[in-house]
Amino acid sequence: LSLLQKRMHKVLVKYLEQRSLRFLVDLEECQTVARQTSQKISIAQGQFSEEIQLILVFLQSISESSTTTKNAEKNKQTSPDATEVNE
Repeated sequence: LSLLQKRMHKVLVKYLEQRSLRFLVDLEECQTVARQTSQKISIAQGQFSEEIQLILVFLQSISESSTTTKNAEKNKQTSPDATEVNE
């Protein structure tokens, strides 16, 4: 019985050592995936930032164009017409 217990103890110790090593490998794989994911997120954030800047420039150009058009229409309405001046 004692010999069987010694053998079982050795096998159990070996199993736990192997299991520990496997967990370390799994942990390293998870950390690698986490680093890759973080890099991908950083790249995506940079790309989104660039796209948002382009959208802002576009919206500003529309806003400026709209303001210019409104000002031109206002000037047209407030300035006397050439035909009205002659009358």
